[in-house]
Amino acid sequence: MSDAATRVHHPYSPSKLQSLEACPKYQSTNTASAASLAGTKQHDAVEAKADTLELDDHQALAVAQCVAYSDETAAKYPGGTIIKEEYLPIDDEVVHAFNRSENRVDEFKGTTAGYLDFAVVSADGTVAEIIDYKFGQHAVEPAENNLQGIAYMLGIRKRFPKLATCTVQFVMPHRDEIDIHTFDLTGGNAEQFHIRIRTVVGRAVEAAWDPADFSTARPNIGACLFCALVGKCPKVAELAINIGQKFAPLQVPATVTPALISDPKEVSLGIKVAQVVEAWAKSYRAAATNKAVTDPDFIPEGYKLISMTRRTVESAMELAKIGKEFLPEDKRPEVDKLFDIPIGGVEDLIRLTAPRGQKDARVEEFGARALEAGALKEGEPFAVLRQSTKKISG
Repeated sequence: MSDAATRVHHPYSPSKLQSLEACPKYQSTNTASAASLAGTKQHDAVEAKADTLELDDHQALAVAQCVAYSDETAAKYPGGTIIKEEYLPIDDEVVHAFNRSENRVDEFKGTTAGYLDFAVVSADGTVAEIIDYKFGQHAVEPAENNLQGIAYMLGIRKRFPKLATCTVQFVMPHRDEIDIHTFDLTGGNAEQFHIRIRTVVGRAVEAAWDPADFSTARPNIGACLFCALVGKCPKVAELAINIGQKFAPLQVPATVTPALISDPKEVSLGIKVAQVVEAWAKSYRAAATNKAVTDPDFIPEGYKLISMTRRTVESAMELAKIGKEFLPEDKRPEVDKLFDIPIGGVEDLIRLTAPRGQKDARVEEFGARALEAGALKEGEPFAVLRQSTKKISG
């Protein structure tokens, strides 16, 4: 049974509950981005109470603010218990989840369980404060309704049964915000929260057993944006088809079933739907931005208009020369490794200047020499679908 000893994350962890309540079929993408990696580094720095040169100045400042805030919170509870990065199941239930990659069923302790960032419990075990750090730029579900915070709260209450009140705080230093709510856990309130989470997880468990069954799917912006199944979900496809038929009625069929990618002809139609919806989305965003630019009083709710410029490199050699002046001597050779020269552009120049009849051979020789010298490295093979020029029979 997976628990804290192996640091395996619960398949229905607190951080997923809000999305799972919105849609039982939700499945996180688990893809790392620059923002998520930076957030992880900041979380680690707060836990260690240590600075690292890998963090930018504003990121390090956010870490220092979180450390100070946690210390101030802990100081309010003399003799209290500090909890950091500990595995907290909310009950003793056992959840079964099918591990498709290993073709086995795994068991997990607790209807849900997770590792909270920071908490302090009073010496008498009746009062607690939870702090969760959010280092992104996105707003989070308000603490009063946030199932991640509620799950952490129930995990603490399991360990401290006398807990009567708990304050949940989401600290968002890069947004300069702190969202706080104090929960009353007396009079059956804790049991109501527990029932809510058990309902969410129960529906998600049932929805996960049959990968092809999307009958419980409920498309919504919050979950769909970060769901790994968005390209397979027929409920999302219905929305895409409706958009596509309005934008390009002659190209888009009435039905496409992405959950059953089996008929090549149907998949071809599905790709066309994706292309049309992508074009519509770009067009809509451009129109909305243009409207906001020309009419300062027209700003979509929840958005703000910002001005941006893109810098382009005119001389890579000159840029590198200047960059080296800002680096220690031993780090300057690293700059040369950053040069990003498009292979295709160099090949085009060689092909253009090579004698007639030798153009392809010269390009091939260039590639072989570059690989042999270590200037190029062969990447992993991959596949793409590209539209054929061959006419498809109807």
